[in-house]
Amino acid sequence: MTTPHQQFRHGDIIESLAMRKDRITGEHYSQVIDIQETFTDAVRFKVNGVILNFLEDDSGQRYEPRRIAHHPNDVIDVVVATSASAPFVPSSSLINNTSTHSGNPNYPSQLLLTDTEEIPVVALNLQPPSTSTALAQSSNKGSHRTISIARSMAALSSIASNISDLQLQLERSVDDQSAHHQQLLEQLIQIVAQQNEMVAQQNEMLRAQAESKEREEKMLAELEAAKERDQELHRMQQQTIDRLIVAQQRVDAILVQNYELHEYPIPRLFVILPDSYESWDPRNLLKERFRLFFLCECGNDCEQGTSQGTIADTPVRPIRARNRIHLAKHEGYELSRPTGFFDRYGLYVLGMLRILKHCLAVATVTAPAVALVDNGIKDVMDGVKSISESTMKAVDMSINFLEQELDECGVSDALAGTKSDGKDADDIFKSLAALEGADLRRLDTFLRNNDQDKILGNLYRTTTEEGHVKWVCFEHYQEKYRATALVSFVQAVEAANGTYNPHFRKVTIILNSSTTAKDFFKRLTRQAPAVDNLDVTLAWDFVSADLVNLVDMVAKSNVRSIAIDLQDSPFSSSAFAAFRPGKGRYHSLLGLLANKNLHRLQLCNLHQFGARTSNLPSSVVASWIQSFGFHGQVNDEGRDRLTNILSLCPNLVDLRLTGSLSKRNEMDPGLHLQIFASKKLQRLHVMGWYRDWTETPEGCIWRKGMPLRELVCTTGALDHNFVGGSIRQSYECLEVLVLIDHNGNYARLDLMPLASSGISDGHYFPRLTHLDLRVQLTDGSMEFLSSILPRLDLVYFGCDSRTYALLRHVNLASLKSLSLDEDRYNTFRLLKEAIQGLGGGCQIESLNVYGIDYCYKDLSEILKELRLKRLSLSRACASAMIYLFRRLNLSSLQIVSLYGSEYLPEAGNVPAQKRKNESAESLMVQLDVRTWKNYTDASYEGAIKTQTLGASPALPLSYCVQNSWDWGDHHFLFLQPILPRYSY
Repeated sequence: MTTPHQQFRHGDIIESLAMRKDRITGEHYSQVIDIQETFTDAVRFKVNGVILNFLEDDSGQRYEPRRIAHHPNDVIDVVVATSASAPFVPSSSLINNTSTHSGNPNYPSQLLLTDTEEIPVVALNLQPPSTSTALAQSSNKGSHRTISIARSMAALSSIASNISDLQLQLERSVDDQSAHHQQLLEQLIQIVAQQNEMVAQQNEMLRAQAESKEREEKMLAELEAAKERDQELHRMQQQTIDRLIVAQQRVDAILVQNYELHEYPIPRLFVILPDSYESWDPRNLLKERFRLFFLCECGNDCEQGTSQGTIADTPVRPIRARNRIHLAKHEGYELSRPTGFFDRYGLYVLGMLRILKHCLAVATVTAPAVALVDNGIKDVMDGVKSISESTMKAVDMSINFLEQELDECGVSDALAGTKSDGKDADDIFKSLAALEGADLRRLDTFLRNNDQDKILGNLYRTTTEEGHVKWVCFEHYQEKYRATALVSFVQAVEAANGTYNPHFRKVTIILNSSTTAKDFFKRLTRQAPAVDNLDVTLAWDFVSADLVNLVDMVAKSNVRSIAIDLQDSPFSSSAFAAFRPGKGRYHSLLGLLANKNLHRLQLCNLHQFGARTSNLPSSVVASWIQSFGFHGQVNDEGRDRLTNILSLCPNLVDLRLTGSLSKRNEMDPGLHLQIFASKKLQRLHVMGWYRDWTETPEGCIWRKGMPLRELVCTTGALDHNFVGGSIRQSYECLEVLVLIDHNGNYARLDLMPLASSGISDGHYFPRLTHLDLRVQLTDGSMEFLSSILPRLDLVYFGCDSRTYALLRHVNLASLKSLSLDEDRYNTFRLLKEAIQGLGGGCQIESLNVYGIDYCYKDLSEILKELRLKRLSLSRACASAMIYLFRRLNLSSLQIVSLYGSEYLPEAGNVPAQKRKNESAESLMVQLDVRTWKNYTDASYEGAIKTQTLGASPALPLSYCVQNSWDWGDHHFLFLQPILPRYSY
C-alpha cells in the first residue's frame, strides 16, 4: 500500500514528504515544521504561482503547528525567506546605455556601472515602533516626539513612493538614451542619501524615547515603592490603634470586675416562695413560713447592668432579665426575720417575682427540688410540667402576699410601676434597681444559712469578657467553662495550622515536634470534650515514647474516631531502627484497640508494620471497633498482622485496605478469608492490592458474596466470583460501586442479575448514588446498565474508554461529580450539548479528566458552562492548560489538582490574574511531585525554592504537593472527598 505523500520543489530540488491525517475529519495535510526539516528556510508555499493559505479550525483559528492542505496532483513550490534589505541593481539595458557615453566628458564617470556594482537602498519600515506608541500615551513630552516620528514616517513613505516611481521611469526610459535619464539617476542617488539621513534621525529619536521611558518606569517604580511604604505604615498604625483599643477594653473590664467583685459578694437575684402552698391560709399571712431562693443569671440577656459607661456614671444599674433566668437547684433558705426582710427587700422581691413569672409563662423552667409541698407530697420531679405549675402557684401566692403587704405599708405608687400585664420584662422592670454591696451583705443576716461552704444557693461566681460579675448554677458554670476551654483549644489548633470542624466535631492537625504533640494532646484531654473525631499527622522523627503518649491521651479524651498518618517511608531515618518483636516502634499503637471509646481506627504510612509490631492474643476482642482502615505498603509479615487485627474485630461495619496502585500489596488467601468472615460488613474498600493466584486454594471455601452498601476495589484484589456475587446480593442496598481494573489483565465482569432471581430492571440498584466503572464489562452488562442508568439519581459517575458508552445514558441533572478519561469518541461535544440542554440546571461541582491534549478545546466549552469547585486534570501539556485556564469559570473554584502535567509559571499566571474579578475565595493548586518539579525548574532563579530530598518543598501561597506517583493514586485522592462520610 502506497503511503500518501506530497511533492515539494525549491529550485531544482524536489522532495516527497509523507502526509499526516486529521483524527477527526480524516483529511490529509502537511505540517510546516515537517517541511522545514527538509527545506530549512521555507516560509510560504505556491501551487501554479498561487500562494497557499494555512488551514484553520472550526473557530477560524490557525492550527498550531501550522498546516497546509494536500494537493495530490500538484508539486508545491517552496518560498524561502529573503534578506530584509534589497540592493538596487540597474537593468542590463541601462548599464549598456550608460557605457555608450563613456567617451563623453560631460557624463559623470561615477555613473559608469558594471554588472557587479550595486547602489544600496535601505529597506523602509513604514510602521511606527510599539515603544513609541507606549511612550506617547505615558507623557506629553513623548507625544511631541511621536508627532515628529509620524511626520518623519510620512516623509519616508513619500520618499519610498518617489523611489518606486523613479524606478519605473528608469525602466521605461532605457531606450531614450537622453540627458533626462542621467538626471533621474542623480535624483535617485540624492533621494537615497536623504532617506538614510532620515532613518538615522529616526533611530536617534527612538533611542531618546527609550531613555525617557526607562526614566519614567524608574520613577513609577519609586512611586509604587513609596505607596507600599505608606500602606505598610498605615497598617502598622492601625494595628497599634487596635492594640490600644483592646488594651483599653481590658483595663475597663478589670475596673468593672474589681468594682463588682466588691459590690456583689453574694447572688443579687432572689425571690421568696411559701414553704408549703397546699396548706396556704391567706387570712394568716404572718403565720406562714417563706423561703428565699436565688436565681441563676444564665445567658447574655440576663447580664446585670449595662456594658456602657463607667462605674461612677451609673451608681444604680437597672436589671436586664429575660426568659432565661431560672431558680437555682437548692432547697432554699428560711427567713429568720420576715417582717424586717419585707420592709427592706419587699419591693425588690416583688419585681423579681414578676420577672420569674414572666419567664415561667414564656418557657418551661425546671424548678429545684424545693420544699414547696407538704410532707405528704415529696416527689416534685414527676415531670417538668407539674414542677412548672407548682412553681407558678407558689409565685402567684408570693406576689399576692407582697402586694397586700406593700399596699398596707403605703407604697402603692411604687407597685404601679411593677405591673406586668401585657408588657415585656425588660420594659416593665427597667426602673427596678439592682441591690448594691451593702444591701447584699446585709441580706445574709435575714437568712438561716446552714451552708458550711458558704456557697449560697449552689451558685458560682463568674465574670464576663466585659468584667461583669454573674452568679450561675453549676450546669451553666460548666457550660461556660467548656465553651471558654474549647475556644482556647481551637486557638491552639489554629496556631499550629490545624483546623476544627464544629459540624463533624473534627480536628485535623499536623504535629511537627514532640513538644507540640504533648501540648496538643494535653489540651485535647482537658479542653476539648466536644472533639470526638481526630485526624493527626506525625511529621517528625518520633520515638516509641511519643506513640505511647498518643495512645494514653486518646484514651483519656472523648475521641471516638481517629486517623493517624505516621508519614514513615523507607527513606526516613527511622526506617533502620532495630526491629524487636513485641517491642517494635509501632506496637504501642495497637493499644488503641483496647480503647472502648474508640469506634474507628485508621492507620496510614506505617513502614515495616509487621516487623515493628507483634500479634495480639486471641483473648483480646475489640468488639467496639466498627471501622478499621490501613493505607500503605505491607510485606508478608505486615499482611499477617492485618489478618490478626481483623480477627479481633468481629463487629466491623467498615473495612478499608488501600495502597498505591503503582506499588500494590499482594493479597493472600488468609487475609481474603478473614475479609469474608466479617459478617456485619457493609462498606468494603480494597484498593492497591492484587492476587497472585487464580485458583481457589485447597481447603478454602469462598462465600458467594455478601450484601454491601459500598464496594470500592481493584478487580484483581478480590476473587472475581465474590465481586460479582456481592454486587448481585447487594442490589437493594448498594449505594457506592467503584470498580477499577488498573492493568486491564482481568476477564470481563458480569453485573447482570441472574435470570432465576426474578428481579426486574426497575428494582435493580434503587439506592445507588456513586458509580465508577473502569473495567471490561460483558456486552450484556453494558446493555443492562444502559437501560437502568436513566432512572438512577447518581451524584457521581466515572468511566474510561471501556465504559464511555454508558455516559450518554446518565441522568446529568442529578450529577455533582464526574470523572472521565481522554475523549476519543467526541463524547465531550455530546456532553456539552447535554449540559447546555439543562438550561443552567447542571449541578456538577467536581470534574476529573485524564488526558486532555487532543480534546482541550471541546473541554473548554464544558468548563465555561460549569461552576466548578474542584477541577482535576492529568497529562496536560502547557499550551492546553493555558487555553483551558483562560476559559475556566473561577467564580466558585477552590481546588485545581494536576498530575503529570506541564504546569509552567505562565499557566499559573492566568488564573492569578482572573481571580481578581471572578473569584472571592482562595484557590488551592495541588501538584504531584513530578508536576511540582517541572514548575520549579521552569521558574526564574530564586523565585521558588526547589524541592530537596528528604524535606518538603517551601511552597508558595496556595500551593501544595501531593504524594501521588501514579494516575491511579491521583484518581484515588479525587474520590476521597466525594464518597459519603460516616460517624461511628
